[in-house]
Amino acid sequence: MIRPIFTYPKDKDILTVPSVEVTEFNDEIKQTIEDLIDTVKANNGAGISAIQIGKPYRICVINWGGITVLVNPVITRSRGVHTMKEGCLSVPGLYVSTPRYQKVWVSALNENGEEIEYAEGGNGSYIVQHELDHFEGRCTLFDAYDRFVKESVENDTSDKNNNQ
Repeated sequence: MIRPIFTYPKDKDILTVPSVEVTEFNDEIKQTIEDLIDTVKANNGAGISAIQIGKPYRICVINWGGITVLVNPVITRSRGVHTMKEGCLSVPGLYVSTPRYQKVWVSALNENGEEIEYAEGGNGSYIVQHELDHFEGRCTLFDAYDRFVKESVENDTSDKNNNQ
């Protein structure tokens, strides 16, 4: 089922909650995975984490060259660093340049609870790292949004003071 995507800053209290490991592949977890796949496809997203639909689990779906489900993923190796603009379904319309590893290797479980090794380079690497940030309740775009609002308020206040 396509789920609404929680957005920042409106849903900050949910999006900034750290996610918990999946310990059992019960009906709720299987439904969450199905919902993530439907939601990322419907929104033409490159990736989505469970917290973005209000589920605090360490589950993400990568939609890059096909659908890949990662449960409890951990980056085991990385190579190189590159800076690229990235966006987020939870902060629509905002893009920010972010340094990330050029290639990552990940250990995870798939949608059936089977252990997998997964490697991504280039854009795919950015997507994986971005989604894993959501597991910790953070996103570089949340920080960029907050800086933009703060600077806008400061500039507005400065402009008002200069015009008096």
